[in-house]
Amino acid sequence: MKRIGFIGYGLRSETMMKSFRSLEADITVAAVADPRHAEIAPGLAGDPYFAHTRWYADADELLAGEALDGVFIGTRCSLHTPYACRVLDMGLPLFLEKPVCITRPQYEQLRRAAADKEKQVVVSFPLRLSSITLEMKRIVDSGVLGRLTMVQAVNNVPYGSVYYHSWYRDPAETGGLFLQKATHDIDYIHFLTGERPVSVCAKTAKLHFKGDRPAGLHCPDCPDYRTCPESSYVVKNILKEDVQGDSCCFAADTGNEDGASVIFTTESGMLISYNQNFVVKKSAGRRGARLIGTEGSAEFDFYTAEIRVDRYLSPQTVTHKFNFPAGMHFGGDEMLALDFLRVLDGGEARSDLSAGLVSAASCLAARQADAEGRFLSIEY
Repeated sequence: MKRIGFIGYGLRSETMMKSFRSLEADITVAAVADPRHAEIAPGLAGDPYFAHTRWYADADELLAGEALDGVFIGTRCSLHTPYACRVLDMGLPLFLEKPVCITRPQYEQLRRAAADKEKQVVVSFPLRLSSITLEMKRIVDSGVLGRLTMVQAVNNVPYGSVYYHSWYRDPAETGGLFLQKATHDIDYIHFLTGERPVSVCAKTAKLHFKGDRPAGLHCPDCPDYRTCPESSYVVKNILKEDVQGDSCCFAADTGNEDGASVIFTTESGMLISYNQNFVVKKSAGRRGARLIGTEGSAEFDFYTAEIRVDRYLSPQTVTHKFNFPAGMHFGGDEMLALDFLRVLDGGEARSDLSAGLVSAASCLAARQADAEGRFLSIEY
């Protein structure tokens, strides 16, 4: 029985615990550090995984007072790096929520702390371990596409209001939407192509989630509460989607862009274009990429759960259809949970910290390229 400690027990930690339960993982939650522990603990009464959990308000007290086999960091983004460095220094297996860092100084701090320990860290990149991504990897590695020349990737987010209703709206806390969202897509592209981005240009826009409503306004206090298309009431009761907060999406303090376009080049000269948009709704959601090679191309989409492979020199198109479990990042969360269990048993992570650092460096450079309006080299 492995003894796990959670630093931060929010939505992501809860989601991963569902995966551990579904796998009947041989773990026990020995300790949880979260300032909201008095609110959280009663809701877990009777859960056998939390039968002997000790609760802390402070993470340093947990790390100093517990004998653990592994640590799960699920705090807000600005705290990922400092706690990760502490756990790495202790030599413990680590599950680290993305982004692994949100500033360049944090990147350097984490890179130094992780030297020779990258494989004992599972970074929360479920998309790279989803069955559809693994099949795309098999197709690329088989050579049927020839030499890759271009990647065209898109992420049209149908639940975009999440990033304006709640604490996600604060880029000082999240690092911005490159680090909050694009980090996943950059990672699976790096995984599929086997190439790191080496330069980047980027442009962001804020055209919808903006306005002149007063800062600090909350949806229930607004006269348009039941009619505004982005109000927490409409999202919950009309669109039938999860609500993560009720701050006004059209207030002066919304933060966050609502669209971005990026061009990366890789070590071989391959071009990667990536676009993300947070305005779309419902069936307009798309997430996936087309990989174009010299002998064929393959494209996939997580929402349609399909891969299409086109061969250039034969009249052949092959479609692969997948059946994902409900939620759980298209099956990737269970694979992450298995990855962490493997690391707890002395194995190596497949979604490791070296991948997290590649994605973080690329996102940080994209953010800087947008701010400076120029092409930048990516420093690793």
